[in-house]
Amino acid sequence: MPRRLDNHLAFESPETPELPSVALGRLWYDTVSHVQSPALIAAVASFGADRLVLGTDFPYEDGEVFLRAVDYIAGSGLAPEEAAMILDTNAANLLGLSGP
Repeated sequence: MPRRLDNHLAFESPETPELPSVALGRLWYDTVSHVQSPALIAAVASFGADRLVLGTDFPYEDGEVFLRAVDYIAGSGLAPEEAAMILDTNAANLLGLSGP
C-alpha cells in the first residue's frame, strides 16, 4: 500500500511535504481484526511488528470475544518475538513507559 500512495503523490497532491510511506511509519496501528490471522500478518508485513499494539474493542467486546482478541496474537503464525512486541513492549514504548 505505501508504494502505491507514494507513486500517486505527484499527481494527486504534489504539495505534500513528504511521502505517505514516511508518514505511515510514524503511525501506530491496533490489532483489532476479529481474529483474522492473515490480516495481522499482512499488517506486520506492511507496517512492522514494532508499530502494532494490542486492540480488543473493549468495552464493546468482552468475555470470550475479548479473550480471543488477545489470545490469537500468539497463535497467529508470527514469530514469538513479534507477538511479544504487540502484546507487551510496543504499548510501553508508545506511552513512554519502557524505561530510561
